[in-house]
Amino acid sequence: MQRRTVHYHNPASSDLYRPRQRRNFFFGWFKRKSAPRVELRPGALTPEEVKSAIGGVDLGEVMEIFRIGYDGIVDEVPIIVELVSVNAEGFSGKIVNVERRMIEANSSKAVYARQGGGTLEFSYNDGDIKYIRKNNDVDTIEESRDVSVLLEMLGALDVDDRVLVAYYDKKHRGTVNVEGVLDGKSQDNRLFKMVIDKINNIELDNKLEKQFDVERDLVIDISLY
Repeated sequence: MQRRTVHYHNPASSDLYRPRQRRNFFFGWFKRKSAPRVELRPGALTPEEVKSAIGGVDLGEVMEIFRIGYDGIVDEVPIIVELVSVNAEGFSGKIVNVERRMIEANSSKAVYARQGGGTLEFSYNDGDIKYIRKNNDVDTIEESRDVSVLLEMLGALDVDDRVLVAYYDKKHRGTVNVEGVLDGKSQDNRLFKMVIDKINNIELDNKLEKQFDVERDLVIDISLY
């Protein structure tokens, strides 16, 4: 009897059964996104420069931010904000508005205060910030004012005179113009009291009594009104 040779087929050795290489269908989905393009206005700080400038300001400090308009002109008046928070994309600042804060405390007419208030959000990629600097109003006022002139002006005033006093309010971090009646003064004219009924020309519902020390408080100007 003739012997038969039987050949067994191994499916694993066949090209038909070779495992296919897995294609990464998700590769395109998870490609690293490129950084968004930043369009800088002429003369504006780069995102890295803005981030560096903010790094030099502590939370709670007041800073001035000058922006560049669509026409390329730098704002004459800066945005003055108190730094509230900083994150990877930008920072936020609470608008410093002396007029609004003081009127809110002494009048129901706060809604009419100019310039509003609230918090502003800034992005490092805004591309419109010219420069950022810490507010140095206190240093400037201390260097420029002449206390002897202020004492002389106060000496020429009488109790019950209506006066206009400009001073830097440290609590509210800004310059204030208050109007009211001189209620008293010390013999050396260093201390004086007044009953305030207007702040920056806005009449208060509740009059405010305030005492000033010409030497210690940052009084800028005193005049008969």
